[in-house]
This record gives sequence, C-alpha cells and structure tokens, in this order.
Amino acid sequence: MEDLFSSLNLKCLIKFMHLSGLAIGLGCAWMLDAFIIKYFKNEISKDKYQLIEFASKFVFTGLALLWISGLLFIAHYYFYAPENLQNQKIWGKLFIVLILTVNGYFVHKLIIPKIKKSVGSTLLKTLTRHEMMLIAAVGAISFVSWLFPIVLGVAKALNFTVSAVDIIAFYFVFLAISAIISNVIAQIIINSKSVG
Repeated sequence: MEDLFSSLNLKCLIKFMHLSGLAIGLGCAWMLDAFIIKYFKNEISKDKYQLIEFASKFVFTGLALLWISGLLFIAHYYFYAPENLQNQKIWGKLFIVLILTVNGYFVHKLIIPKIKKSVGSTLLKTLTRHEMMLIAAVGAISFVSWLFPIVLGVAKALNFTVSAVDIIAFYFVFLAISAIISNVIAQIIINSKSVG
C-alpha cells in the first residue's frame, strides 16, 4: 500500500490526470471551434446546438483537470523535488492556463448564448460584424492556448533553459499570428455575406 502512494506513483497519477485534461480540453475545444466555423453559414438546429453545448462542458472538464493536476504538480515538487520549482516552464504554463481560463469564461458567458440565439438560422444572419470578430478572437485564443501547454510539455529542451517571460512572449507572438489569421478568415466570411 505504501508503494502505491510513493512519490513516483503519485507523479504518474498526476501526469495521467494532466494529460487527460489536455486531451479532453484540446480535442473538444478544437471541435467546438470547427463547429462554430461550420455554422457561420450552415443553419444551427436545436440538436446541433445541444452538441455544441455538450462539447463546451467537456472543455470545462478538461480545464478543471488541468488546474487540479497543475496545482498537484506544484505541491508534489514542493514536497519531493523543490528544485523543479526553479523550472520557468512551469510558471509560463501556469500563465497560459490562466489566459485559457479567462477565455473559457468568455466562451460560456458570451459565445454560447449568442450561438443559442442563432438556433434555426446561421451565425452569419444573426450576428453583427463586431460579434463575429469577437468569436474569431476568442477562437484564436482558444486554439493557441490549448496547443501551447502541450508543446511546452513535450519540449524537454526548454527545462531550466528559458525564462517564463520568454515563454510568455513567444506565446503572445503565436497568439498575434493566430488572431490575424482568424481575423482575415472572419472578414472573408463577413464579406461573403454582403456579396451573397
């Protein structure tokens, strides 16, 4: 029984929870983004909206697992390997997950209700230009912010070699590029509305 709760086993359990949170959150968040892009022009039925709402709940579950496991990692390092707390990658990831959480709040409070309002129509017909640009921005933040923790997790070469500031700066560069691309896509879709 003691072996079961050894430091190594505890770390494996935390890592499993962490990877599960990332997999569930990223998979459902990207699926949600794809649904939203699809329903800019396609009619949203009640069933399709329920699927979007269902996926958004799994994104929340993934995010909750990410927070719980991330804080457990920090506690584990504090008690068993305090030197790992000097790894700046941990604090860079924590900042990104914080951004992801704020973005998730906006998805649930602003985006999902706007999609619900569009049931029986398309987003293109029911949303204003400003609302569509907001959805594009939130989608860009979601896309980059779910991907980045995975990239940081597998990039072992970054352990103890880069600062949290550098990681966050790099993150914001990718975020800006993603925002520009999503903005261009949204503008094309909006312009196709006026042409149509």
